[in-house]
Amino acid sequence: MLLRGAWRGTSLIMAILLGTQLLIGCSQRESSSSKSNETLPSPEQVQRVELLNQTADDMYNKVMQGDITGGRMVLQQLGDQVTQIQYYGIASVEGMNALAETVTQAKRAFNAAKYSPDEGQVYVAKIRLATDALTHTNQPMWLQYYKLLIEDVNGIERSAVDKQKQGLTQFINQLAQHYAVIHPSLLISRNPGDVEQADSLMVFLSNQLRSDQDPYSPVTSVITPLRQIIDKLFLKKDAAAYLPIVDQQNPIYWTLVLGSFILAALAFAGWRLSRKDNGLVPVRKKDEA
Repeated sequence: MLLRGAWRGTSLIMAILLGTQLLIGCSQRESSSSKSNETLPSPEQVQRVELLNQTADDMYNKVMQGDITGGRMVLQQLGDQVTQIQYYGIASVEGMNALAETVTQAKRAFNAAKYSPDEGQVYVAKIRLATDALTHTNQPMWLQYYKLLIEDVNGIERSAVDKQKQGLTQFINQLAQHYAVIHPSLLISRNPGDVEQADSLMVFLSNQLRSDQDPYSPVTSVITPLRQIIDKLFLKKDAAAYLPIVDQQNPIYWTLVLGSFILAALAFAGWRLSRKDNGLVPVRKKDEA
């Protein structure tokens, strides 16, 4: 009695594809289970953070309108609220510390013997953006700073190429100022490791202005990585080259892709098998064994 080799190849393909589906299904169930076990903020936490954001907005408006006394009073209220919030499930340790440190620095600036309006406005802006980052994880307001940062980087590059020290100093200082305003928000919204990388590049640029050597070549050498880390922090499309792509929304697509690869490989193996003995495999009788 004879059986066709193609049938054996088809059975093998079906078995492997079924195994692939089971493995992917188990992986998805484990992923869903791990997500469900993550610590989510309680309704009370969410309410406290929203109140904090409203308080920061009130403080920001008062200071920008010139009501320094009113802004100082609201800042004190905000400082009390910061210490009453449990941040697990909302912000990392780095983000929590960045917010607390910014509030502390703002209090020092507002209680100084000689108040600086410019310094005060910078601190209330930093706090306002940071509290917004806590409540708006998908579209925080600090994302609006992308254009400013890129314009600063472009200015740095032009000044370095043209060897204009005055322009280089101006644009590096502007970049440092704009970056400082969103720094607490970055630590709240993004991976601390990526923020540290950006911090290192900012320090490097500032050090070039104080160097006795030619700053233009070193500055030019970091323009590309600087643009890349900014794109990564702002989740721009150019960051796709160095960001891992994980499509959690269309797992069936990747299942089909994987299955097609396996199917193609096994179909070729089955074809080669069918070429041997015209695709027929002899089955011996028991007494012929």
